[in-house]
Amino acid sequence: MAEVAAAVATAAAPVIAQKVVEGGVASYAWLKEIFASSKNMEETVQHLKEAVTILGAKRDDYQNKVNRSKTKKASETYTNWLSRMTKIENEVKKLVIKYEKESERPPILCVFPRSNFDQEMKNKGEKVVKLLEEVSQFREILVDPPPERVLKMSAPAMNGTHKNTLDKIVNWLKDDNVEAIGIHGKLGIGKTAIMRNLNNHEVAEIFDIVIWLQVSIEERNKNVSREHLQQAIMERLNIEGTNNADQNANRISKELEDKKYLLLLDDVSEELDLSQLGIPVPDNENGCKIVLTARLGLVVRMMGVSQIIEVTSLSEDESWKMFIDVLRCPKLINDSQKGRLAVRICKECGGHPFLIEKVAKTFRVKNGDCHWAAGLDSYKMWSKRESQGMSEFYNLLEKYCYDELDDDQKKCFLYCALYLEASDIYTDYLLECWEAENFLKRENPYVNGHAILDYLKDASLLEEGRSREYVMMDKFFRQVAFHISSNYPECKYLVKTGGTLREPPDVESWSQKNRISLIQNKFENLPNCPNCSMLSTLFVQKNSYLKVIPKSFFDDMENLKVLDLSDTGIRSLPPSLSKLINLKVLNVSECKYLVELAPQIGKLEHLETLDIRGIGVNIIPPHVENLACLRHLRVSFTKSGNGNDTQRGGFNHDIISKLSRLEALGIDVKSLEHWSNNVVEEIIKEVATLENFKSLKFFFSNEVVNVIEVVPTTLRVYLPEASILQTFIQESSSWRNFQDINSFQFFIGCEKSEDPQIPEVYRYERYVKYCDDQSSNPSILKVLDEADAFELVNHKDIKQLSDFAIASMNQVRGCLVKSCDTIETIVGVVDSVVLQNLEHLYVISVPKLESIWKGPMRSGSLSNLETLVLRSCPMLIKIFPHRVIQQLNKIQSLEIEDCSEIEEIILEAEIDANLPVLPELKKLTLVNLPKLKSIYANESLEWPSLEELEISKCPTLHKLPFNKDNAVKLNSIKAEKVWWEALQWQNEEVKQLLQKSCILSS
Repeated sequence: MAEVAAAVATAAAPVIAQKVVEGGVASYAWLKEIFASSKNMEETVQHLKEAVTILGAKRDDYQNKVNRSKTKKASETYTNWLSRMTKIENEVKKLVIKYEKESERPPILCVFPRSNFDQEMKNKGEKVVKLLEEVSQFREILVDPPPERVLKMSAPAMNGTHKNTLDKIVNWLKDDNVEAIGIHGKLGIGKTAIMRNLNNHEVAEIFDIVIWLQVSIEERNKNVSREHLQQAIMERLNIEGTNNADQNANRISKELEDKKYLLLLDDVSEELDLSQLGIPVPDNENGCKIVLTARLGLVVRMMGVSQIIEVTSLSEDESWKMFIDVLRCPKLINDSQKGRLAVRICKECGGHPFLIEKVAKTFRVKNGDCHWAAGLDSYKMWSKRESQGMSEFYNLLEKYCYDELDDDQKKCFLYCALYLEASDIYTDYLLECWEAENFLKRENPYVNGHAILDYLKDASLLEEGRSREYVMMDKFFRQVAFHISSNYPECKYLVKTGGTLREPPDVESWSQKNRISLIQNKFENLPNCPNCSMLSTLFVQKNSYLKVIPKSFFDDMENLKVLDLSDTGIRSLPPSLSKLINLKVLNVSECKYLVELAPQIGKLEHLETLDIRGIGVNIIPPHVENLACLRHLRVSFTKSGNGNDTQRGGFNHDIISKLSRLEALGIDVKSLEHWSNNVVEEIIKEVATLENFKSLKFFFSNEVVNVIEVVPTTLRVYLPEASILQTFIQESSSWRNFQDINSFQFFIGCEKSEDPQIPEVYRYERYVKYCDDQSSNPSILKVLDEADAFELVNHKDIKQLSDFAIASMNQVRGCLVKSCDTIETIVGVVDSVVLQNLEHLYVISVPKLESIWKGPMRSGSLSNLETLVLRSCPMLIKIFPHRVIQQLNKIQSLEIEDCSEIEEIILEAEIDANLPVLPELKKLTLVNLPKLKSIYANESLEWPSLEELEISKCPTLHKLPFNKDNAVKLNSIKAEKVWWEALQWQNEEVKQLLQKSCILSS
């Protein structure tokens, strides 16, 4: 639409634009009148161009809004309008081009009557006006997307007995006569694992939606509340709830009445009335199904299911296979002593998959026969003692899961039990709490904390949560933690979580406790002044009914180190907050009724972590600057009605820069409307000057973007555009102290902070990925001067890499060029040695690439190149220009794929017979080269190092350049059988010799 866009600059354009503004968006009748009354065809064409330009501007505005939304999708009304608008835009473009061509002809030669042109122009104009009138009436083009059919879950692989059980359930789901299925079996036998696999199974595709409900938690013998289950269902269906359970039931019922649902109910503890939740009864007509698990067969039968199946223990063979798989020690079977002990240990697990997994992971780190033998003694007679109750089960897990931990790991493990069962725990916050409780080594708490976290996850004591930023504790190990803490005097816990308390625990029960967790209950008040002088952690989050904290509540909590009041209904903080002289962590996030942070917060002189995201305050309170020890701050960027972009979010920049010890800033982006790269740049300016700063994160609704991260000696930076890099380079103490961090990763202009695409990125310590479509920026060159790996992706403004930054790439050892639509060659004519350290070059999806080098090559250029990959380059004809190939003596791997114009790999005319050609080439891969006729014209070339050859989809390649002596190390040829059989050979002996190395596919 370049012609249409150009019309904006014409004299009449301002008139149209002015009338649009004056006329508003309600009516375009005046524009319709212009088309109807126009007598001059040139004038009609001009008006049509301008109208389409206005329409395109409207489209662009709305598309920007759609593209920026991370949680909503375009409405069907807008999508339909956009489709019709695009069609009209293209029709107008063609009509204008046709008119302009006809206008260049003498009137006598015109084959299309001008009156027809004029009428067609006016018709298009009327359609454009209609589209403008429609778009002016749009109220909201973004709507909530429908819920996904299935929310995939992590699930272990199914084998043997469990696989058979899963297959049987899948077949029942396909049976119209089966409406509900019940699964029962003892704790940890694998019921939930089967359900998770069922949730992910392709059978789910026959349903409109799959709903997963965790029916009981906290190891209680009853289900969670009706309200709790309804809330989970409404969140899954993306519908708004009310405070009335009956109304919610009606809303759920209405939403599901025309849907074929699969309802998965995990861990049902007692009979559950689904009609009270609003779940329509499944029957043959609606095709809905229910699958539930319970420990007791009685509960399953009470639910009136059509089919019942019990999950039984694994067989001895299955148990042994699982044990070995988890142990990751296949050589064990050859170790006679350990092998015998392992078999006996596995038998003692009684076919219990949960126990097998945990025991195997424990023994994975044991060395020496004596340790194995001692372990066996502890596990003996497990199956006989199981009937004594769960305490034996917990004792065993304690013995060989908990006792293996060191003291700090034990404290950290037990602390995780304070959180809700199977809930996501934000790892940064968890580490901050551990550090506040002095569980981590002072010299490097971040590294120490992550080491403990990794160990606990590796031992399956913790699991990964919904993403890498979260962990969760399995319900079994949470109970193990409670079991352990009840027997240790130093662990004085009070834990009442999960929605059962309508009143807080009595004041006597608070006394002498060192950690209290009252997460997600329904009480409205707290005791006035509990005696809690030993208390170090208090969790009261997710108590929406709690509105007021008594004034003297904190009077006797001088040792409190961690306080979490997040997501409560509190409106203010009490004066006694100032008594918390040892408080290190304060979380009041999502307290939306908290409209001010009292001045006494500035008296918390030891506070290190403050989370005020989502509170009712739009600025960082001025008292925060008095927090001299503050190291971690999390705030919200919210829409406000004030002036410039950076102040709309309430960012008091001068306060941030005054927090001299600040290490981490997290910003929750609540509104994208005023979010821009300018905001990012201003924030980077503030934090970059801080000497200890290590982390800047932005929290969006469905992802976390790490903008700056130092972990532990690697600087990782994500910047939305290159201009911001200049700010970072100038201000950042991390960059100034580059020698202290050893390595870096820069992502510039990328959509998000994604992993590097360059293969084997671990080879490199200093990596840059540049996705901006502008010319090179001076700050990029500064970073490239230090880089040893570089990715250039989606660049649209250069014809050769040497135009970009070739002089700054002298240290680069790995380079990837991808999806750069204008690049024609990698290196153009240069008068100096370049890329002398480059070892690996990947050129992928570069549609205009004609060669990797133009002009003469200075000796030393590309002299260390070991890997060359050329993939999806449809205009590439010649791989190695004149005499270049014989300067590439170190190439070990050459891969050419999806290059449709390549006819020869090595041209005979381009080489000097007196010099070797690719003497170190070990692997040659040629894939999907439809015009390839020759690797080399004859068999005279030596291939002294070639070991692997892969050829696929090269139908015109009929000969190979080998004889019985020139490729003596060739030991692997991968090719298609039909192609191999059709090859032409000068010597049948050579074919027979090479065929021994063939791996032929059909």
